[in-house]
Amino acid sequence: MADQLAILKRLQAIDGELFRLRREQQEKPRELEQAEARVADQDARVSAVVAKLKTLQVTQKEKELELQTREGNVKKLQGQLFQLKTNKEYAAMQREIESIKADNSLLEEEILRALDAIDQSVKERDLEQGRLAKGQEAFAATRREIEAALEAIAGQIAQLERDRKTILPDVQPDTLETYERILGIREGLALVPLVNDACGGCNRRLPPQVVNEVYLQAKLVTCESCSRILYFDEAHSKL
Repeated sequence: MADQLAILKRLQAIDGELFRLRREQQEKPRELEQAEARVADQDARVSAVVAKLKTLQVTQKEKELELQTREGNVKKLQGQLFQLKTNKEYAAMQREIESIKADNSLLEEEILRALDAIDQSVKERDLEQGRLAKGQEAFAATRREIEAALEAIAGQIAQLERDRKTILPDVQPDTLETYERILGIREGLALVPLVNDACGGCNRRLPPQVVNEVYLQAKLVTCESCSRILYFDEAHSKL
């Protein structure tokens, strides 16, 4: 069994690396999705600012048209003043003209405030668009990095799988079956050393009898807690 354990250690080294690479292979696209989501959020902020600016501009135009109409009414009424026959009619129209002028002054102030708001909104739009451009550049760079990393990972996985195939024929079928079953349920770690008479996988203290069986290497010994295969390694015996 000692020779089988030695082979399993070589196999475990490969499988541990394969598990790490495959997990990274799964995580990389998520990183890209997160980067893409950040760009989408920034794009939404730009759209919101642009919509706000458009609303402000439409409102400002409406107020300017309203002011033009009111000023036209003032001129029209002023033209009618000299057609009036009594002082009473003249005074009433004069008051109406002054009232419209007062309303026009308030409207002019509203237009000025609207123009200030538009100026601020333009600055905000330009700022957000600049942030979006930078975000898009960063996303493009991130995508290139992730695509390159995934290509490299795929190459490493392919090589490790080839290496693994060269080892498999040396493992006894029943031993390989046990090993691969544990490998599947223990996230790529099926074989662990004793560490101070404890399992190197779950750290559970092992009974003396189990420890002795591991030292003897006469059969496959598994941890009663996590089911991983145990082996003795001098480097880990007195950590």
